[in-house]
Amino acid sequence: AFVREQGGVDILYNNAGVMAQWSPSGEHSREEWLRNLQINFLAPMRLCELLVPAMRTRKWGRVVNVTTGMENQLELVPYSAAKAALDKYTKELAQAVQADGVVVNLLDPGWLRTDLGGPNAPNAPESVLPGALVPVLFPNDGPHGTLVRAQEYGQG
Repeated sequence: AFVREQGGVDILYNNAGVMAQWSPSGEHSREEWLRNLQINFLAPMRLCELLVPAMRTRKWGRVVNVTTGMENQLELVPYSAAKAALDKYTKELAQAVQADGVVVNLLDPGWLRTDLGGPNAPNAPESVLPGALVPVLFPNDGPHGTLVRAQEYGQG
């Protein structure tokens, strides 16, 4: 209804996520795999499928899919596998919509002291700025399907 009534959104920032339980590789439950795939990959993909067509019609839009820099952690493989699927989808989507004025990129916020990142993470949540804004500010002919690491744009 929102898309029909309002014409869509200009910026889609897919930032929801859950972390897998820390477990030896091969010991994650089917439910853990499904939960991580549903929230970390399928939900952002579905939002893109719902909202990007209107962006294409209007010839302008920005999509930022939040990913992770946490690779090669077998103990968290449902999380990293779901994010890897999101990365691949994002790169493919970016190429498909590039000619229509829609810019699609990935953002790695860094390891943040949040409910997801935990109290021992090295970065405060506010350290994600200004880097989190970078992918929405790219011009139409700017990067498409690339990874922006927010911590590289630190405040200090």
